[in-house]
Amino acid sequence: MARSLTLDSSVVVKWFKKGEPFEEEALRLRQGVLSSSVSVSASELMPLEVCRALVKVGYPSEKVGEAYAALREMSELGFLRSIPTAASRDKAKDLIVELNLYVADALSLASAVLSSSNLLTEDRHLLKKEVKRFMEKNGLKTIRLKEAYPEPSNRKDFEEKPELNKT
Repeated sequence: MARSLTLDSSVVVKWFKKGEPFEEEALRLRQGVLSSSVSVSASELMPLEVCRALVKVGYPSEKVGEAYAALREMSELGFLRSIPTAASRDKAKDLIVELNLYVADALSLASAVLSSSNLLTEDRHLLKKEVKRFMEKNGLKTIRLKEAYPEPSNRKDFEEKPELNKT
């Protein structure tokens, strides 16, 4: 059975932008997703967030389009489950007020709660103590790529680390 995670755009952007910290770990995650050993979901706005992040750093427009098309195809083929904004907006509003989050971050966090899965992120706003406490109260975790994919000397794939997954 595949493990389940909710992804934030800060992780997914590393699938496309070379030279990012934890790029290798992110690419290993993508391989796990494409081999169906890791089941992932994300806010339906996540592909647009990835596009914005790529544009912001000067990525060529054709490459931005390719990244968007790849994410759309992953969703259409069932590798990436999109959590509709309509389903998460009320919870996201509560999180904006309670945790002082930006809209996109609140939607990612709400998507994790609604799908009952841990949130994989590199976003500093989602790694704040208050957010981690909120997730713990819901029986979930906010984790980073380096936790899902430890250093090469003692590395085990995410699929082999059940403590990072909600089963």
